[in-house]
Amino acid sequence: MQQTSQETFLRSKNHGEAVATAVWEWMKTDAVTFDGYKDPFKENNWQDRLDEPGAWTPTQPGPGNGMFAYWGKGRTLAIKDDMRICKSYTEYVGNFSEEKGKGIYNQALEVMSQNVSELAYQTEWVGEFWSDDLLGLTFSPPSRWIAIADQVYANEDANLEEAVVCNAKIGVALHDAAIGCWNSKYYYNIERPESYIKRVIDPTFEPNLFNPLSGEGGISPSFPAYPSGHSTFGAASAEVIASIFGYSYSMTDNCHKNRTEFSGYPRTFNSFLWKWQMKLHGRVFH
Repeated sequence: MQQTSQETFLRSKNHGEAVATAVWEWMKTDAVTFDGYKDPFKENNWQDRLDEPGAWTPTQPGPGNGMFAYWGKGRTLAIKDDMRICKSYTEYVGNFSEEKGKGIYNQALEVMSQNVSELAYQTEWVGEFWSDDLLGLTFSPPSRWIAIADQVYANEDANLEEAVVCNAKIGVALHDAAIGCWNSKYYYNIERPESYIKRVIDPTFEPNLFNPLSGEGGISPSFPAYPSGHSTFGAASAEVIASIFGYSYSMTDNCHKNRTEFSGYPRTFNSFLWKWQMKLHGRVFH
């Protein structure tokens, strides 16, 4: 173990604290991202946009308003302003349509196909494993990735410097991903699959998400559907961790191990990269 003098230690400690204080004070000057979470339903104007095709409306059970409608106005740390809008909904799924065979109609059918009792529990388990949507029960989707990174640090016996650098990069990535994603959500303002399905295909449809703390079932998150927050946070964080510890890194995620409210059985992954990321990096996806 390397030793250092008390003078050097204190100088380094004081410098680190001074930098942290400066960053903290600078972050406080952005009221949107620093303390905006205290009023998650401000600036919500969903009633003013009901004439838009497929406009988002609140789902029940729920708070009756969209969460964090203003978050996209926050100050970014790395991405430029023209990156606040994700790939357009039209590019992704085509023009909004209620016609059979069109993009969003087909996607609604895909959602319904994953919501039947005959489906293997494996599929439901995967949904439970990644949900993290219920306040007071699980992580939030962004903080889940800090927990995943913590497991990597333990597996690799990472030193303090490695952990600090990785956490800092994940923090920046999650910060900007949230701004870009939520700016896009309220820009496109696309209704949840539940709303589309009930309105166009099957009025009796109910989502599977159940809150064992409140006893409420049929839950949908309280914000527009596109783009996915889970996917945005996951892709940003996975890229950061992979860039430091390797793109073919294999690990078992024990985040929900020993949970009793749902199946928290660990899942093992051979890589942090998803299929589209494999193509981006010129690798073969298996």
